[in-house]
Order: sequence, then structure tokens, then C-alpha cells
Amino acid sequence: MKCCNAYESKHMRDVTGITLRPGKFILTDKAVEFCKFSSKDFIMDLGSGMGATVNYLHEKHGIKAVGVDPSEKLIDIGVSKYKNINLVKGKGEQIPFPDESFNGVFAECTMSLMDDANLVIEEVSRVLKKDGWFVITDVYAKNPQFTNKLNALSVNSCMRGLHNLELLQESLVKGGFKIMFLEDCSDMLKELMVKVIFSYGSMSVFWNKTTECSLDGQEFHKILKLCKPGYFIMIARKGDGNFE
Repeated sequence: MKCCNAYESKHMRDVTGITLRPGKFILTDKAVEFCKFSSKDFIMDLGSGMGATVNYLHEKHGIKAVGVDPSEKLIDIGVSKYKNINLVKGKGEQIPFPDESFNGVFAECTMSLMDDANLVIEEVSRVLKKDGWFVITDVYAKNPQFTNKLNALSVNSCMRGLHNLELLQESLVKGGFKIMFLEDCSDMLKELMVKVIFSYGSMSVFWNKTTECSLDGQEFHKILKLCKPGYFIMIARKGDGNFE
């Protein structure tokens, strides 16, 4: 069965907007403030999609940024939509930049799309400068014991890759990061789901349209309910841990 990239779907863009995630730029701003990013910093947006965050960091905060994404379709849309932004084709497991290139890396609702989270963490650590910041906003399972039921589904969506938050934290620490900030933002996900239901009548219908019938939307939604999805922001810092 063909695996559908749900994030490339027009239906997904219609409900999530240009950011392709809950909350739009609210958590982006929170991270910029927490990390004290400025125009002196160079930031990478990992899984940048159409480049909305890259453009926003430049326009709103004066921060130089580059986007990395595996989807030529979304990159082409972004290049035509935004002027003077840098979007590069690539994936988190093999980031196409030299060691210690960035002061910060954003992965906003994209780590859950990666094939190998541990390898992504290793690559992010490689391209970050010492004491650099790793900002993750993403979906997680409040009942992670049911996430194995998602593995057999033929769809590439962040909701298929719900994190076990405890295991993600452990992986980051093993990868040389210190967790500096963690906050549950599940209300943002709930607001998005309400919008989906208002627009499509049900989550099942939305998933059927978004995945172009590559899966049973009703069954997918049933499994998601068992997992009880939530949303979070986590900010980690690379280094030896000797910082406040």
C-alpha cells in the first residue's frame, strides 16, 4: 500500500495554515525569548516545510535562518511564496551542514516524522555549536503503551509518530543534551482538532481525505484516541551541563 505524506496534503494545509502545526508561531516566540536568540545567531529549522518559520524568524526577530526539508513539493511552494529565504533539501538523519554550524535548531512538529530519532539527535548535536539550543515542539502519547498499534499504518504523519515523552528525554540526555524547559501545550492540539471537526464533520473524514484513502480514517482515529495525544514544547541545550 502506498504511504501517503499527510503533511503535503492540501487538506492538512487548510486546517494548520502555513506553519503545518498547532499554535502557529506562539511556541516559536516562546523559544526565541527563552533562548535569547538575536540577530547574531544562525538558526536551522529542521523539517521546515514551506519555510514559514524561516521567514518568520527573519521578519519578526531579525534572525538569520535556513530550512531543511525532504519534500521538494513543499520547498517549491515556499520558494515561490517567500522571497529571500534559504530552503535546502535534506533530512534529519543526514543534515547537509558542517559541524558546529548553528546556535540553535528548531524541530517544530517534525521529530515525530523522522525515521530514527536517536540518529537525528546525534546529527543535531553535531551541527550545533557548544551550548547551542535544540527546540522541539511535537505530539506525544499520554498513553504510550498503545503507540505500537500505529506502526503498521501506511501514512507519514506526526500523529503516527507520537512520542513517548519519557523516552525522548532519555535519548536527549544520552545524546549530550540537558533539558532546560518542558511544558505541556495540549490545549493547542485540542483547538486544532475542534477546527478540523468543524470543517470536516469528524476526524475520521479528515484523515481519509488527508491520506487520500491510504488508510482507514476511522480506525486511525480509534487508535489515536487510545494513545490520547498531547502536545509539548521542550528546549534542550548542548554542552557539558555546566550552565545554569
